Amino acid sequence: MYVPKGEAYLEEYTKDEIVEIYKKEKEGKAKIRLLTAILRKEGKTLKEISDSTKYPLTTIKGWLHKMHNEGIGRCHSIPQPGRPKRLTKEQLHELDIALSEPPTKQGMPFKFWTTKLVMAFIKDKFGLEYKQMQVRRILHKLDFSCKKPRPSHKKASKAQQEQFKKTSKVESALTSRRDGRSYIWTKASFQ
Repeated sequence: MYVPKGEAYLEEYTKDEIVEIYKKEKEGKAKIRLLTAILRKEGKTLKEISDSTKYPLTTIKGWLHKMHNEGIGRCHSIPQPGRPKRLTKEQLHELDIALSEPPTKQGMPFKFWTTKLVMAFIKDKFGLEYKQMQVRRILHKLDFSCKKPRPSHKKASKAQQEQFKKTSKVESALTSRRDGRSYIWTKASFQ
């Protein structure tokens, strides 16, 4: 991949024209790329440009090659759309509704949603496999938050706790009927 230098580089522009384009440019990445074009137009070597801009030699060569072959407008990055989402908006909405109710409503013998349980639910319902981190991102996007019950203090008196539970008028299903070691997903409901 040969990149000419001096007046042979970007023949249709003079150095002063590139400098004017550089001055008008507002985007940071494009300015750096235009600066490399100015330096190449001055006859600098790729190594000298790399040393002065602190960018790798291969990066400089790629930028200059693209601008020379595709035009000076190539100083701007081409938008990268990324991979399409695997769950559609309709499926996400359906998942949101399903997770707003306990797993027992979905025919699962559990009282609370855990990350692994949501992974299994998505696989069964939509046929898609996700990693735990991806499921967490989806749940956060759906405004669910991860909760973990507070651990009991090592000096706590079990007898006093049991006595309190017996005398307490309101029994909490969250703390009395589940395993306190796993995280659960909940959604705040504002009424």
